[in-house]
Amino acid sequence: MENKNIVLLKHHVMNVKFTNSFYTNQCDNLGDYMIIDCTSRCTRNKEFMKEHTTFARDLSPFYIGPVKGEDGVECKLFEIYWQCSKVYPCHNTDGKPNSKWLEWRNGMFKRDDFDHDTLRHPNKTLGFNHNHCLYSAFYNKEKGEYEKMDYLTSRKKVYFKEYAKLVYNSESYKWLKSLVDEGKKICILDFDCFNYYSELAKKKRYESYLERCKKNNTKPSLTLNDFMNVKSMKDVVNFILPAGHGVVLKALLQGDLKVDENGNVIDVTGILE
Repeated sequence: MENKNIVLLKHHVMNVKFTNSFYTNQCDNLGDYMIIDCTSRCTRNKEFMKEHTTFARDLSPFYIGPVKGEDGVECKLFEIYWQCSKVYPCHNTDGKPNSKWLEWRNGMFKRDDFDHDTLRHPNKTLGFNHNHCLYSAFYNKEKGEYEKMDYLTSRKKVYFKEYAKLVYNSESYKWLKSLVDEGKKICILDFDCFNYYSELAKKKRYESYLERCKKNNTKPSLTLNDFMNVKSMKDVVNFILPAGHGVVLKALLQGDLKVDENGNVIDVTGILE
């Protein structure tokens, strides 16, 4: 159920003004939209935070939680649950996560302090980059073992659903929903997204992708055409590049996903198929 009044914007790594071309190139008539930073950096906007004091803690993966997996182990912060369910070469034995991974993961799950670098990049403590991740592992109660999931599968089965459950009943999400219900135009800022309604924004995102490939000395596997073909929420969910929590917020706000009174996530439009 695409709602073009809800636009995703890629957040700049620096806290720049929204009149900057980095943002205006992502959305036509940007001045018609209310720009909402849904990352932890929203706390830098002192005027906004006066009216929305819990916004970051309601919506940022660095603050929300706890999350309990099917193995019964609780993780205090959603970001750690996601990042530390990834398996790197040092924790992989014969194609399966080993006991050292479980010990490391469970130790990280106990963390509840805000340490940005550790939260966002726990792989660095292991000596690996993000692209060294082999797979993610989540316990499957029916199989009685940790199930290996590739990037897109873990996004659909875990990230989108767990994040949706955590934020759906928060006051900040309800406020965003009220804006949408009133017909307001909003831009959601997140680091891992782009405005897939805009041809120019997709071209800029492709250029950014090429720059990152060059920086990492890796050969690009995606073409400009791949980016241009992303035209719907389902396309975004199935696109190999990161799709952060801002994407989940848009999916919830436009009715692709719903959370029932029992905390079950309903895929209304089949975006997670």
